[in-house]
Amino acid sequence: MPGRARLGWTVAVASACLGVALTLAVRGAQALPGEVGLSRWAHANTPGALDPVAGLLDALLTDLAAPAVFVVLVALAWRAWGRYPAAVLGVAGAATGLTRIADLVERPRPTPSLRWSDYSFGAGGYPSGHALFVVLVFGTLAFLARRRIPGPAGRRLAVALWGLVALACWLRVSRLEHWPADVVGGVLLALPALLAVSWLEPRIPGWLANHPLLARFLGL
Repeated sequence: MPGRARLGWTVAVASACLGVALTLAVRGAQALPGEVGLSRWAHANTPGALDPVAGLLDALLTDLAAPAVFVVLVALAWRAWGRYPAAVLGVAGAATGLTRIADLVERPRPTPSLRWSDYSFGAGGYPSGHALFVVLVFGTLAFLARRRIPGPAGRRLAVALWGLVALACWLRVSRLEHWPADVVGGVLLALPALLAVSWLEPRIPGWLANHPLLARFLGL
């Protein structure tokens, strides 16, 4: 196995194990040690100039708006790169819907005063759906951009997309929408799926060489 592929699988397995461990750890009736202090620090030290960006991201990634945003992104990927990359992005985005079925842990979101509140079914905080969505969807877009756009333009777009992922995750904590562990949990649980998509994307065309109808349907 090439070194890069081995590293990817190692990161995927480690992320999955850490995600499971964190999921078990947050089942308690209180915030984890350090979460309150980190949330307070992030809230106090995030520049106010980012508030419009945070408001826009919140509006675009709500339960109602996120599917529409996702459809637009898939359509743009289809127009720019073809049916197969759009299908890859579609599969990655569909995986984010699993977080809408039920909360993994009965864990409330933080209050404005950073107090622990009662859990409300369907309104739990773990894992952060925003974090999981941006890692899977924008992470997949970053991989596709890096592979489909040659030269510095592809690298710049990929870096910009990863910057957006990091910013969106940070703002969930700084705006007191999630405890830090909620966001970390979303990232850890999304990474194995993202790495699997990245590994499969260049290999599927070869596997479909003996299935011309399916290959033609995907635009290969």
